[in-house]
Amino acid sequence: MPAALHALVVDDEQPVLDELVWLLQRDDRIASVRGTHSGTEALRLLEQGGIDVVFLDVAMPGLSGLDIARLLGRFRDAPRIVFVTAHEAHAVEAFEMNAVDYLLKPIREERLRESVRRASSDGDRAPAVTDDQIAV
Repeated sequence: MPAALHALVVDDEQPVLDELVWLLQRDDRIASVRGTHSGTEALRLLEQGGIDVVFLDVAMPGLSGLDIARLLGRFRDAPRIVFVTAHEAHAVEAFEMNAVDYLLKPIREERLRESVRRASSDGDRAPAVTDDQIAV
């Protein structure tokens, strides 16, 4: 069984943030959960390390979830990303950033559990495909 994950939830809507933190704390695959409503604070926490998976709201004031994901792409050991949003519009862009999942609000507990399963799977994410490669 894979090691329990350390999670960070980033959402500017306090009720959603509280619900996600609460639901994740109920999952035995999650060792710890931290939450923040600010993209800037999220980056501070991520720079400290020790985060395995980030649940990111796409649309936030200041740094959006997509902005944070782009910055995480520069980390040597970037955590896995699960986008959490009320809009389907950014799904393709999210998966191009190697997100492990894309959750739509309102969050259903069984769907969140599937996201945790994907984030905790032993298999590494598939490497990014460049223009001169064909995924087989």
